[in-house]
Amino acid sequence: MSGYDYGVELWRVSGPMGEWKLKLGSGPGAARVAREAAVWSRLGPAGLDRSRFQHGDGGGCTWLVTPWHCGPTLWELCTPVRQCAVKARHEVLTGAVDTCITVAAVHLRGWVHGDLQPHHIIFGPSRARLIDWSRAWSADSDLPPAGRGLVHLASPETLADADKPVTAADESWTLAAMLWWAANGRWPRDYRALGIDPAMFTTAELARVLERRPAPLGRLAWPELEQVLRTVLTAPAASRPTAAELALHLAGIPA
Repeated sequence: MSGYDYGVELWRVSGPMGEWKLKLGSGPGAARVAREAAVWSRLGPAGLDRSRFQHGDGGGCTWLVTPWHCGPTLWELCTPVRQCAVKARHEVLTGAVDTCITVAAVHLRGWVHGDLQPHHIIFGPSRARLIDWSRAWSADSDLPPAGRGLVHLASPETLADADKPVTAADESWTLAAMLWWAANGRWPRDYRALGIDPAMFTTAELARVLERRPAPLGRLAWPELEQVLRTVLTAPAASRPTAAELALHLAGIPA
C-alpha cells in the first residue's frame, strides 16, 4: 500500500500488463473515489484513456484502477530550487511550462482539474501528467461541482464564494500559486504579514479571514519567476493570464 488519505487507500499493483494504481474508498472516501471514476468514465479532461481504467463498488467500498505513472512530482522536481540550487532552474522551468501546457489542454476541453497542487503533477518520459481527478468538473458534464481544493491556493473569487464552481480563471490563479509554493516551500500569501498562523484556523475560517483581510504576496529568491507569477496572482479575474499564456511567459524566463 502506498498511502491513506481521508478514507482512501492507495495501492501500487504490478501485473503482466504493467503497473496500476488501485484506489479503495470507504466511509467518506467512497464518494471521493466514485466521483473520480465518474470523471474517467466521461473520458473527461486531458484525453483520459477510458479504456485503461476499471471501477466498481460493493460492501460499502468503491474502487478505481488506473495506470500508475512513474516519475517525480512537481514538488520533488523543485526540491533543488527550494534549496537555492541555481543550476536546477532550467529543469524546473521546463517542468513548469509542461505543467501549464497540460492544464491549458484541460481548460481547452472545458474542464478544470479542481485540486491543482505540486503533488498532483507527475513528470513521465514525455509530458507532465495530472493525477487525482476527484474534484474535476465541466459545465458541459452532468457532474456537480466538487468544491475548492487547498484554501491556500484558492483564487480570491473562490475564497469569496465557496459554492461558486471553480473556473479556468480561478484555476490559472491556483496554477501560479502552486508553482510559487513548489519553488520556495511557502504559501504565496504572506500570513506573517497578517500576523496569523493559518494552522490555527479551519479551512472555512481561514477563507473568511482572507476574504476580509487579503494577504500580500511573499517573495521568491528567484526574481524573474516571481515577476511572472505575481502578474497572474495580482490580475483581476477578467484579465488574468490563462494557463497557456503563463506557459509562454515562463518559457521566456532566462534559466
